Amino acid sequence: MLASARRRSFVWTSALVLFCAGAVAVPAGREYQTVDVDLLRITIDTDWGPRTAPGYFPARFEITNVGELREIEIVAVGSRFYAGTRSTTGSGSTTVRQTLRLAMGDKVRLTMPVPIYGNTENLRFEIRERNRVIQRFNYFGFTSRMTPRDASVLVVAAPGTPVAGIGLRTAGRGSAAGARGGGGGAASGGLVGGVFTGGGPGGVMDFMLEPARLPTNWLGYTSLRAVVLGPVEWDQFTDAQKGALLAWVGGGGDLIFVDGEITTLLPGARTEAAAGPDRLIARHLLGRVHALPLQTLTSTGLTTLLLAMETNRELFFALPANVAPDWGNVEKRGFRLTIPGIQGVPARAFLLILILFAILIGPVNYWLLKRKGQQVLVVLTVPVISTAFIILLGGYAVAGEGFRVQGRASTFTILDQNTKQAATRSTVSVYAAGLTPSGGLRFGRDVAVYAVGPEGTGVRDRMEMNLSEAQHFSDGVLQARAPTNFEQILVRAARERLSFSPENGGLSVTNGLEARLIALQYRDGDTIYRLDGELAAGDKNTMKGTGFNLATAVPEGITIPAKLGDLFQNQPSGSYIAVLDHSPFWETGVAKLSERGSLHVVLGWPEGQK
Repeated sequence: MLASARRRSFVWTSALVLFCAGAVAVPAGREYQTVDVDLLRITIDTDWGPRTAPGYFPARFEITNVGELREIEIVAVGSRFYAGTRSTTGSGSTTVRQTLRLAMGDKVRLTMPVPIYGNTENLRFEIRERNRVIQRFNYFGFTSRMTPRDASVLVVAAPGTPVAGIGLRTAGRGSAAGARGGGGGAASGGLVGGVFTGGGPGGVMDFMLEPARLPTNWLGYTSLRAVVLGPVEWDQFTDAQKGALLAWVGGGGDLIFVDGEITTLLPGARTEAAAGPDRLIARHLLGRVHALPLQTLTSTGLTTLLLAMETNRELFFALPANVAPDWGNVEKRGFRLTIPGIQGVPARAFLLILILFAILIGPVNYWLLKRKGQQVLVVLTVPVISTAFIILLGGYAVAGEGFRVQGRASTFTILDQNTKQAATRSTVSVYAAGLTPSGGLRFGRDVAVYAVGPEGTGVRDRMEMNLSEAQHFSDGVLQARAPTNFEQILVRAARERLSFSPENGGLSVTNGLEARLIALQYRDGDTIYRLDGELAAGDKNTMKGTGFNLATAVPEGITIPAKLGDLFQNQPSGSYIAVLDHSPFWETGVAKLSERGSLHVVLGWPEGQK
């Protein structure tokens, strides 16, 4: 009866959480408005995809200070809800802060990226000064954690341009279920004053924005399936907006360029033809640009195009991040990657120590004192025994694990030495023994970080982040003696390189990757050149060529995950694959990380990506 009552209680509680989550997730509550308050003119724009994948929500602000020098703080306060089984249903909270110092007359335009992980998200923004709220905006909600097929597509359209007439998908027709049924997914509607109006059965999945309203930080695009725009819209972008959009493509995004030449976006890009519908494709680091005529897109529909784009897509490294087949997988004891020598909290040993403590401080202590007729000494023996066991527990933890932050990473980097750009996708597990590092986790503002938690489904607790100087996760992600897992995507300028030149019938290589090479192979047609042994940073050596053989595609002694198997067996001609002892292309998040069992792989293009 008790178990049955508990089950009924869980069902009703879950239903209540889901009802509340659905009730508050109202896209219509989003804001695009300008307010004047306390000598500040604030424009807030929170119009974004109604159905997002895990990633970031980009709140755009334009703030003008007509008063004296001042310091204000933008604060995002949110709650997130998770739906699923008994072990995965729950909720959490999010607080993101960013401090701005404004002189008189300053006008600042910024994008504030807020991490989103839940099935539904609710957010509210506040402007504070000296711990006083001077402006509070409304709560708004939206559906998140969508499958990549059901995540929103952003159509960038200037009023009056042909792109503004593209039909958007509607839930039930353009969704994954509708796509399997062959629905076209076009929805009536248009662009009015910079906002898409219209609808259809189940609501519109996608959305339109004018070019001026796009983010200046690429992280916000991580929550979308794709972006559509034309040459007119591209010409209206600022340099910051162009850089943000191309960084998102480099991180694994799909950009659809209508009635335009790919070289407008990526000068010197190599293109290849694709069908169903007919289009040209150019690879940019981990992502792709698709160019096709508007007439082709109109006749086939957005849903058909998105399905065709999935062909030959590098799922493990594409965006949205949850398209990866291993997304959310947890190997053992709450770790995405098992760290050699780390088994997590030794609960059994601690339990035995605590049982021994309870026996000694209670029955044994009382029996010994009573036998000697000195029960009054219990006021002395109890704190002495307690202190001894505290020292024992602490000593056991320190002796077994110390105070280091240990971790394991699996990183994959595409390095285009011609354009001097690199994109890295990383899976990371971290274990902080002893105490939680006071600095938490720190990353650059333009690093996409997905805190996936010990269950692989997101952080189920309070999460606090400060964007004032960096992307600082100060609470809720990294905790002492608990598994910490996160995915990371980083796109950056890169001067690191390997230099090759013919020498003595082979290839001479100079290591400029700022890391020791564990293994290296360069492919030229049907010939593979391999490094014999390791090569330190800055050193030079010669590689001999042999015929390419699938049976020996992976260098001897190197164990690679299944997701990289295709890379080694189908290594493109004109590229090299390097395995490094550590990687300069990802950010660890902590000052000193002791790596155990990490794997760092680089796919490099000396003459440019093909």
